[in-house]
Amino acid sequence: MNVPPGEKLTRFIRYGSHFSIEANRVKPDAFLPHKRSIDVSVFRISALNDSEELSENEIWELGQEHVQTEDRAIKARADLLASNVYDSNLELVPDEPPERHANIRSLPVDNSPANRKTRRALATKLANLSKLVIPSEEN
Repeated sequence: MNVPPGEKLTRFIRYGSHFSIEANRVKPDAFLPHKRSIDVSVFRISALNDSEELSENEIWELGQEHVQTEDRAIKARADLLASNVYDSNLELVPDEPPERHANIRSLPVDNSPANRKTRRALATKLANLSKLVIPSEEN
């Protein structure tokens, strides 16, 4: 375990279909790997070593710099604890650069029906444990 269980993480969300403002919840698709990846990309937003915890503006800036593209703006984020990942029997591995980046690993890779069902169940668990954060007008 390279990331302490108490550390805060965020998953930047670029698709409106991956969250619901009305229900104030993150949807499971937000925690499924991108089609070209087997990992789920997250950023560590707690204090690291002797650094201070990131402010809300710094968290959004991190996403704008490393995740947002011209075609896909960040619409929201899903915040959760590293312990939520570990409690789901998944790995959390630092993967820098960029600074503060990490990957959630150990989701089933092949596309068998059983593995699709397991991936969906794990994504649902992480989504249910996360907190939806919508950017303010200034972010």
